[in-house]
Amino acid sequence: MTGAVSDHYNRPDLLARIEKALGEAGKSPDTATLEDLAPHDEFHIGGRSATAKLMPALGLEEGWRCLDVGCATGGVSRYAAHTYGCHVEGVDLTGSFIETGKTINSWLGLTRYITLHRESALDMPFDDQHFDAAWMFHVCMNIEQKRELFAEVFRVLKPGARFLVYDIMRGEDADTPLTFPLPWAGRQEISCVRPIERYEEHIEAAGFAIERSHPRDDIASAFFERVAAADPAGPMRPTGPGREAVENLMEMYRTGRIMPVEILCRRPTLNGAG
Repeated sequence: MTGAVSDHYNRPDLLARIEKALGEAGKSPDTATLEDLAPHDEFHIGGRSATAKLMPALGLEEGWRCLDVGCATGGVSRYAAHTYGCHVEGVDLTGSFIETGKTINSWLGLTRYITLHRESALDMPFDDQHFDAAWMFHVCMNIEQKRELFAEVFRVLKPGARFLVYDIMRGEDADTPLTFPLPWAGRQEISCVRPIERYEEHIEAAGFAIERSHPRDDIASAFFERVAAADPAGPMRPTGPGREAVENLMEMYRTGRIMPVEILCRRPTLNGAG
């Protein structure tokens, strides 16, 4: 299944498409800023606005070593490195995402702060208790082995470190099938969207203590209002999904079949404290 997921996201011409979009906006790799690139490298619901709202929960500090699980091209990694001065390691299965992300890092002068790896989040190439914080934005919709994933993140985090999950989960209507294509899957076989209760169960089984867990309708409603006011495919070009996938996503949210959820958790300290 991992090959099918990687194939779904893979875009060999991704970098060329981003350069073209920058040119159309009067920018180039030499002049582009972090904000110029945000529409093209933050693929989650809410984009950069959501990132700015969610990341303070981690309490990031300058010099921290952080982990971006399912980093895609590294948009959230770049935001964290630029805003907080931390050092980020990102992992993702999709080769074009990783290679494009490395190039964008060089454009912005962030190479020494960010390292991107083409690796599985289920078997990461890091030592135990290596990171001060971790996050995962819109990743588990493609991963069935959620308990194994959370156990692997737990392994590489230091005691006391926080882990932020921002994912698409089943909504109040958890029984009606989803309509495909959706941004993360062209068909049901590679979609693993689950209810919030399933996430919480697996997160706690991995050893984490959950500090808060709730839907982020505030982020989603504002985002979909902006999308509906424009070409539904517009805000996600050139790197995002097509019109049909975006329209289906909006309908699934409107009918309560999916919702974006934030779960903030912490690896307990060695004495068992939070």
